[in-house]
Amino acid sequence: MTNDHAPVTVEQISNALTALGYFDHEITPAEHAEFAALNNHPDIYRVRLINALLGLVQKEAMFADGVQLDEENQFAAVGEQMKAAEAWDDLVLQMAFTGWQVARAMIPLRIHAPLEESGPLPMAAVQAAEGLHVMLGALGGTYAASAAGDVEGIAFQLEMQRAARGLLQTAIDNIDYVLDAVEAANNQ
Repeated sequence: MTNDHAPVTVEQISNALTALGYFDHEITPAEHAEFAALNNHPDIYRVRLINALLGLVQKEAMFADGVQLDEENQFAAVGEQMKAAEAWDDLVLQMAFTGWQVARAMIPLRIHAPLEESGPLPMAAVQAAEGLHVMLGALGGTYAASAAGDVEGIAFQLEMQRAARGLLQTAIDNIDYVLDAVEAANNQ
């Protein structure tokens, strides 16, 4: 996960999408230009394409994870993901990458949770995910600060861990609210 490499092009992404069956034909340069114009910005088009590819790969990973693996092979499989993300041998990058995954995973929850009919449980899920995201960021920050001998940085990361704890506690409180309401209704 270094920032010193050139990002893949829309042509490379669309070729991968075509190879995986997302598109039924190879997208022409004219079609790329048209799609980019529809999105009012070439970066938006690229982000949408890369997210389509990510969705396809995540779906395949979800199905692949259904195969029963022993712990060693399961860790090795996830290790391949970390290697591809260039985070294999760097705990700070592992925490950043994992935190990014958690943050992305909570986007659908953030859309659903504020709806009145959703109730407190989706909000509890958002709060738990946010707590985990903050915790992973603080953990990575602690590794980095410790390696640099940065005492102030470590102290800041402890504050972030307290913030994570607060989010997780709020999630637990929301779950308890639902459980208490169900128990009260059952006791009537």
